[in-house]
This record gives sequence, C-alpha cells and structure tokens, in this order.
Amino acid sequence: MASDSRSSARAVDAEGSGPRSRTLVAALLSVEALLLAGTATYCFIGVSGGIFEARFGIGLGVFLLLFALGLGVAARSILAKGRFGLGFGITWQLFQGLTGASLLRGGLYWQGALALLLATVLFVLLTRLVRSTPLPGGKA
Repeated sequence: MASDSRSSARAVDAEGSGPRSRTLVAALLSVEALLLAGTATYCFIGVSGGIFEARFGIGLGVFLLLFALGLGVAARSILAKGRFGLGFGITWQLFQGLTGASLLRGGLYWQGALALLLATVLFVLLTRLVRSTPLPGGKA
C-alpha cells in the first residue's frame, strides 16, 4: 500500500511539472532578467545624468547585467530540461527574497513586494520542477 501512494504522489508531481510549468518558470525568469537589465540601464543613465557617482553606477550596472545574463541562461536551461537552471534559479530566489525584504525595510514598498512575490512564486515552481528534471546520469 505504501508503494501505491508513493507512485501516485510521483505521478501527481510529474503532472504538475509538465511543459506548461517549464514555460511559465522560464518566462518568469526572463521577466526577472529584463527587470535587472532595465535597472542596469537606469544605473548607466544615472551616471551620465549625475545621479550616481561613476564608479558606483557603472559597477552596479555591470553587476546587474551579469546576473541578468545568468538568469537568461537559467531560463534557457529550464526549457532544455537542464539542471543548471534549477540550482541557479533557486539560489537566486533566496537572494532575491532577502533583497525584497531589505527593500520593504527601506521604504520601497511596491518594489519590495514585487521582489518578494516573484521570489516566492518562482521558488515554489522551481522546487516542483526538481523531481521532473533528469539527472546527468540519465536517471529521472
């Protein structure tokens, strides 16, 4: 009996993490990457407009672009059923959750709420995909 409940639980997990959820996760990771790229652009424009000191603004912009690139690669990996996107995506969501909490504490309420919402939703979706992603050795 215990094996029947385990196999039915695995079937439910496999159903919930089909191609639709992979596409959704990849799309949400891409949205995060675009938001980071937009923020990096703001940093670069802020340097030229005098809002930021050159060293700080350029450094922050390059940092954000590198993580935007990583999120883009993670989204591609999710679509290709790769393992990189899962690990990077889950780690990034933990980091983003901490950043969202810091934004809330700093008085940036809608930005912090958006960061926390995306982090929570993607964390849950990514952890659901872990079971349906094949291991490098070929075992599921």
